[in-house]
Amino acid sequence: MTPGEGRGAGTWDDAEPSEGLIRAALGWEPLDTVVANATVFDSVSGEFLPERSLWLKDGRIARVTAAAEPAPADAEILDASGLTLVPGLIDGHAHLIRLFVPEFVRALLPTGVTSVVIEAMEYGATGGLAGIRPFIEALRGQPLRLFYTAPALCGLTEEEEPAPLQPQELDELLADPLCLGLGEVYWSNALLPGPQGIRVRELMARTLSAGKVVEGHTAGAKGARLDAYTALGVSSCHEPISVEEALEVYRRGLLVMIRHGGIRRDLARLRPLFDMPLDFRRFALVTDGMDPERLATRGYLDQVVREALDLGIAPHIVYRMASTNVAEHFRLEGRLGHLAPGRSADMVAISAPGEFRPVFVMVGGRLVFDRDEVLARPRPTTVAPAFVQTLGVDPERALDLVGPPPFPPAAGSVRAIEHVTNLVTREVVLTQQEARAMDLVPVLALERTGGEQGFWGFLAGFGLRGGAYATTTTWDTPDLVVVGRDEQSVRTALGRLVENGGGGVIARGHHVVAESRAPICAVASLDTAERVRADLRELAHALTKAGVPWEDPLLAVDTLTTPAIPHLRITHRGYVRLKDRSLLPVEA
Repeated sequence: MTPGEGRGAGTWDDAEPSEGLIRAALGWEPLDTVVANATVFDSVSGEFLPERSLWLKDGRIARVTAAAEPAPADAEILDASGLTLVPGLIDGHAHLIRLFVPEFVRALLPTGVTSVVIEAMEYGATGGLAGIRPFIEALRGQPLRLFYTAPALCGLTEEEEPAPLQPQELDELLADPLCLGLGEVYWSNALLPGPQGIRVRELMARTLSAGKVVEGHTAGAKGARLDAYTALGVSSCHEPISVEEALEVYRRGLLVMIRHGGIRRDLARLRPLFDMPLDFRRFALVTDGMDPERLATRGYLDQVVREALDLGIAPHIVYRMASTNVAEHFRLEGRLGHLAPGRSADMVAISAPGEFRPVFVMVGGRLVFDRDEVLARPRPTTVAPAFVQTLGVDPERALDLVGPPPFPPAAGSVRAIEHVTNLVTREVVLTQQEARAMDLVPVLALERTGGEQGFWGFLAGFGLRGGAYATTTTWDTPDLVVVGRDEQSVRTALGRLVENGGGGVIARGHHVVAESRAPICAVASLDTAERVRADLRELAHALTKAGVPWEDPLLAVDTLTTPAIPHLRITHRGYVRLKDRSLLPVEA
């Protein structure tokens, strides 16, 4: 078999196994490859079966045999003596921003991850389905299996949903074999009264009627709210951050996705679950996305697997959680997640069950990585100009309309967003004296397609001592965000941000200190992973040097606009209190 060839690799359909596969299993037709003399993980029984061979035809497994059984003549032999074969890893919940698809694939090829289920919401924040389409097309024909979930496109308020996914548009996506269901639906949006909630509940119902899954997001939901949300048909949640929260989700029949990636790393905190008498087929390991720095220096889902093994979780449980359970959850068990006849030949060879370091990786019977050599290349993608020119902001005009960064009002109380962590915020109301003592930092949410609507609020505890930071990689919003101390720094940062088409920019006065370009739908880069990683490192370092105390200062700004995380958020029309979705001014 020639590296880079192989039927079925990098594509996906629901066709039945070929006639050739059946004939090869019966010995009536030549095989393509025999992966010989390995220990094979049986994900049904949980056993590691020694001295086995896999017979491959047309990108699938024809048979799993005893190694001593002679293979048909003319088959290419891949000797796996002394190695253990496990199913290719499947990341069941990921986001992809900053890096675009080809560079993401390039980074994953050596890791043993053969499939990823990606949320598409970031690409539809301003353009809806039209913005999502180029992202979806970039997933096709890659040397790894890239699936997606249709995004509900939930905003803080109805106005922050400029192009919400409509039921008829969802039907179009659900007909795509790469679309595995409806992406994470925030419980607070699903249970809203009025048009916002009605639309989301219709999307959920249509997805279930189509026989696909609805992904959940239960953070902050308890008691009756959690029960009502579960009753809508959600099937998983990646949000539990404590054993108690994980058990609440588990006991309601949801797949507990243990998140360990760029947003949060919860594996060690949830380790006590594995000392309990639970059904671990109801658990999965996911990344929720990985930032380019960690991806390059630590790895992806492969690193999560290594950490799980180091924590003493039994290997058969770990490999099920990182592959089999995910395939079954998304109703792909007839194709993926098992090294068994009829399944796609997606596998990883490792030295031993407790040591996950890929020796070789196959996708659809095709070697994509073999002994430190990457043998496959991502399919290049072309992005139409319309999707790299999505910012409609005239920086000077916009700032003239919304005004310069404010100081606290001369009289009265001031409402501000206070960071509790780099993700979680709360509403604080401060007197003038308290506001001065807390050293509030102005923050602007600016509608990014026209730039004619904007709102200046304040951050407490953000720590920025000087300059300005502007970004478009904000979550679930048609807004860009600028945090800035002075007018000139704000104008410089916003001007360069628009010039770059999106991303992040730090400026001080007239000088650009650091920047990272992300012009694809204003969230992803055309640059190499190495360049993106270096630029983001400089951005984070510059914010830290300017006084921002959080471990991930970029994330602290990106999440100011999302309904996914409590408690006080910001839009171009004002603050939004998530508890009651009240739109609030600065003056308290």
